[in-house]
Amino acid sequence: MLSTTRLSLFPLAPTLCNEAEPPLLLLACSGSKLDRSARAIDLYRGVMYQSYRTHLRSDAAPRVLILSARHGFLHPDTEIAPYDQRMTQQRADQMMADLSSYLRPAAWPMRVGSVMLAGGAEYRRVMRAALARRYGPALPVLQETSGGIGMQRSQLGAFLDGLKPAFRDQIGQHANGTPIFRAYGPIKADTITTLRYRAAPALPARQARVLSVFNGPGGPTADVEVEEIVRGRAKICRRWVSVADLQPFTGEAA
Repeated sequence: MLSTTRLSLFPLAPTLCNEAEPPLLLLACSGSKLDRSARAIDLYRGVMYQSYRTHLRSDAAPRVLILSARHGFLHPDTEIAPYDQRMTQQRADQMMADLSSYLRPAAWPMRVGSVMLAGGAEYRRVMRAALARRYGPALPVLQETSGGIGMQRSQLGAFLDGLKPAFRDQIGQHANGTPIFRAYGPIKADTITTLRYRAAPALPARQARVLSVFNGPGGPTADVEVEEIVRGRAKICRRWVSVADLQPFTGEAA
């Protein structure tokens, strides 16, 4: 039986380390660049950016901020011109001494999940200072690259490969403030899915139309419409079900 008790079960959304939020990737700039102005995420052509593009998944994309040795923290869509400046120890000290000039608070998310720092030691030193300034002493769970460039590429790829699907496109919120989204991974609103209850494998699979998704008490949850037999008659009922019990509908018979 599915519980009909709903909003009272939900905790208030935290402002830090919310698993419903995409992870945050802080990515160092690269010496290799295009020879023309472009979005920051496109301008940099170094090997770490090659690994980022190779391992990036549309259903589990992290938020990204780029640390430029010249400009400071950049939203990836910020258009900039090519430049030549390295993150030396002296430059890192200079940025940390005047961090507010390089932080650009509007580019940072209000809530974050896990955080990955990808870059050399001086870049990561500035990144850690920026995180402390932005979120206070209660830092998120951090991962950092280390070792040679080959090892760092592998660590970045493993981070991106291991990301869980993310909630996308907020369309509202519950009465207690829990955000409601249009999509989580491959599960999207206004699509038909196949519902199989893992806790009740004897029940036949059925089709369910997704209305929205959100982070419920037991994890990612979908608000769906499903056909049920009530007193011997078919009826469209609204249910909250685990996203893990849903699969994209293939058109094949269950």
